Amino acid sequence: MHIIHRNFKFFIFLFFLSLNLNSYSHAHMRGIFLSEEDAKKRSLELGCEGIHKNQDKFMPCKNEKELHIYLRK
Repeated sequence: MHIIHRNFKFFIFLFFLSLNLNSYSHAHMRGIFLSEEDAKKRSLELGCEGIHKNQDKFMPCKNEKELHIYLRK
């Protein structure tokens, strides 16, 4: 019985972890790019100007605040 309970808790943990990861990837799947060129293309599609860098990746719009505004449109 103890093993079943422990496995169930592990399953629940994995379930919520997957929800959290999906939420993050969905929030940024239209906003983080490996290349500067792809970020510029997305910036034009969204209607914002410029790009900015986030760590080693590129994002459309002049900053992340503006990007989220354009992603909601």
